[in-house]
Amino acid sequence: MARHVRLREFLVGVEGLALLRGLFTGSDESAHQRIAEVRRVVGDAEAETFAVGADVPELDVTEGYSRWSTTYDKPGNPLVSVEQPAVWALIDELPPGQALDAACGTGRHTRHLVERGHQVTGIDATREMLDRARETVPGAIFEHGDVSHLPLQSASVDLALCALALEHLEELTPPFTELARVVRVGGRVIVSDIHPVLSAIGGAAFFTAADGRSAYVRGHPHSHGDYLDAIAAAGLTLRRCIEPCFGHAEVEMQQPAAAFVPEATEAAYLDFPAALVLDLAKDA
Repeated sequence: MARHVRLREFLVGVEGLALLRGLFTGSDESAHQRIAEVRRVVGDAEAETFAVGADVPELDVTEGYSRWSTTYDKPGNPLVSVEQPAVWALIDELPPGQALDAACGTGRHTRHLVERGHQVTGIDATREMLDRARETVPGAIFEHGDVSHLPLQSASVDLALCALALEHLEELTPPFTELARVVRVGGRVIVSDIHPVLSAIGGAAFFTAADGRSAYVRGHPHSHGDYLDAIAAAGLTLRRCIEPCFGHAEVEMQQPAAAFVPEATEAAYLDFPAALVLDLAKDA
C-alpha cells in the first residue's frame, strides 16, 4: 500500500498542530500568521510548489529496515536525537556485565555498551542491519532473531535493551516477557519507543533510502497503559519513565517544514514529547 503524500498536506498539518498548541497560550498575532500561511499554502499563487508530492509505501519490518539500513546512521533523525542521550544516561549508571541489545539495528547502542565495558549480544530481525552492525561494532556478537522469540537462554544477561522497535509490534506483552525472561534477577531492562502522543498525531518510521526513494515502516500506536500492562504481565518493575521532548535542534530536523514554515514548525514541535524511555527492574 502506498500513500501519495503532498507537501501541501504536510505543511497544513504542521500549521494546524501549531495552532492547536497555541490555542490558549499563543497570541492573536501568531494565530493570524498561521492562518495566513495556510491560505498561502493552499492558494493558487504557489500551487505548483506546494502540490509537489511523492508515493510513500508502507513496508513491513524486514523489508523496511532492509532498505533503511543504507541510510539509518545518517544524522538528522529527530527521534534518535532525543532518545539516544536518555538511553545512554541510563546505561552509564550501570556496571559492566552481560548485555543484550534486542532489535539492535546498525548497532548504535551496541557500540556504546561495548565502550562502557559490557559483553554484548545484538539481535535483529533484519540481516542487512546486522551486516552493518558487524562492520561498525566488531567487539560484539550478533545473531539473527526476533525480539518476541529471543535466541538466548533464560537469566543469561544483566541488562536487556530494546530501542525504538516495539511500535512495529501489535502486542507488547510478548517482547516484554522475553526481555524479562533473559535477564537475571536483580538485572535491568531498558526500553525506548516513539512517544504515544507523537504516534497519535501521525508520527511514523519514515525514511529515505540511498536510492532516494522514501517509505515508512508499518507501526502500531500504543498508549502508556499498553506499556504498563505489558510491564506488569512480564513481572517487571517500573523504576523510571523518561519522556524526552524535541528541542531547537530537532525542530530544525523537521524538514521540509522547517524550510518552508519555520515559525509554525517551532510552534508545533518545540518541547513536544518525542520518545518514551522506560527503566525497568527484574526484582524476582
